[in-house]
Amino acid sequence: MNTAVLSSVYAGQVRTPSTFSLIVKTMMSALAESRARSAARELRRHETLMADLGRRQDHSADFLIQSNDLPFKI
Repeated sequence: MNTAVLSSVYAGQVRTPSTFSLIVKTMMSALAESRARSAARELRRHETLMADLGRRQDHSADFLIQSNDLPFKI
């Protein structure tokens, strides 16, 4: 029966990341994903608002006449 022995000289030094760095990396990834989702949600909200405002514009003649007095004091 032959057994292969791997010397550490040939393997080199492999550094495993510490638990703290793994936790920080996971938290930063989660934060980045959360901010990306929040930004996408805010963009959709803004686009919906702009589309809604575009549909609601009043082009009637009463709206375009600006010579009428306002019903309240500024």
